[in-house]
Amino acid sequence: MKTFFGMAATLLCCVNLLLLSQRLQAADVEPAEIRGKTQQTPVTVLQNRYFLKALRPELGLVYGIVTNEAYTNTALTGYRLGFFVNEWFGLEAQSFRSRVTNSDDRKALNQLTYKNNVGDSVKVDPEVNRIGKVTDLTLVTSPFYGKINFADWLIIYSDAALNVGMSNVTTDQGTLKAITWGVGQRFYWQKSLSFRVDFRDRIYSEQRNNQAYRKNTYSVDFGLSYFLF
Repeated sequence: MKTFFGMAATLLCCVNLLLLSQRLQAADVEPAEIRGKTQQTPVTVLQNRYFLKALRPELGLVYGIVTNEAYTNTALTGYRLGFFVNEWFGLEAQSFRSRVTNSDDRKALNQLTYKNNVGDSVKVDPEVNRIGKVTDLTLVTSPFYGKINFADWLIIYSDAALNVGMSNVTTDQGTLKAITWGVGQRFYWQKSLSFRVDFRDRIYSEQRNNQAYRKNTYSVDFGLSYFLF
């Protein structure tokens, strides 16, 4: 009797498993039917510029420093004028005057002396070509524009710019022609007012030990700009 009930229970379990598997198979559907049909046309979110600069003259004040002078500390102060024909392309002019002081390295070298060929004591004084004035005329393109989320607390509108053009660099050797290029970032906080950070490289030729050498003068500039109209 026990054997009969055991066999009956086993048979009943097998029937239940068979029916369950059929119900599960009947519930199988394609993943796309569960999730819904795939979106054929993705949604694109575009936003018009909030800060416009096309056909608006730009006036700015600038403070900068030359970053690759070994024997001098060179600070630049000046102004800039700009005009964009559209939101992407424009023309910019800058003029700087410098304030030059001796670096700590040069002060240390000036304390040293050595004996020359005839036995006289001579002070160590490196050859320095100081920068006195800089003027730039560059073409500007500003292809990148967007928003920066600062810690979910403040939205900052910004655009980036690329510059290329010509410069006059007035040094102890006179006024030298230079090629200049640079990159910059502008941060807006009013319709007409912005804060700018720019990096510039001015490339020219100068004389050292009666030979011509290519010189790269790097500067980092900080400034405020105001758009008229």
